[in-house]
Amino acid sequence: MTRYAAILLLALAAASYYFANLPVSEPPPRERGVLLEGVKLRLYPKSDPNAEWVFYAGRIENNPSRHISKASDLREGARYVNGELDLTLSAPEVTIDRNDDLTLPYASIEIPRECYNIRLGDEGQPPVRIRQNKGFFAPTFYLRGPGISIKGENFESDFKLEEASWENGEDIVVMDSIKECNQ
Repeated sequence: MTRYAAILLLALAAASYYFANLPVSEPPPRERGVLLEGVKLRLYPKSDPNAEWVFYAGRIENNPSRHISKASDLREGARYVNGELDLTLSAPEVTIDRNDDLTLPYASIEIPRECYNIRLGDEGQPPVRIRQNKGFFAPTFYLRGPGISIKGENFESDFKLEEASWENGEDIVVMDSIKECNQ
């Protein structure tokens, strides 16, 4: 009887050793996170503490493995600074990365304090980027406001348009310089 118990104990030890040394497969990272529909999203960028972005989107999908959120079917977008409207944004979608920076296929920006409309990028071009601590980056732009109309390439600017630069710029004469925007 002791002999059978010793053989059983040895077989149990061998099986335990075998199963303990089998490779353990890790589950693949989740490609799909949370999906929300009909959402109002508020973004408080860490690198721009006085700003708040508000988006109304038909759909927001969060991808935790890539640390991004993608808002599509944008109905409205706006940036507020210290509680006051700074700009409004129209785009088909916006991707928000881990630094709260925005990537858009193209966008239209309205800056009410200056009565400016800026078209950033276009379909088929590299994406437009909005970095919270720097401002706008776009492959092409078209700015229009009271008495001014400019278009160019490789546009970079802060949010106040005080430090704007571009290449291949072209000023376009605007006849409606007396026209005032609605605020």
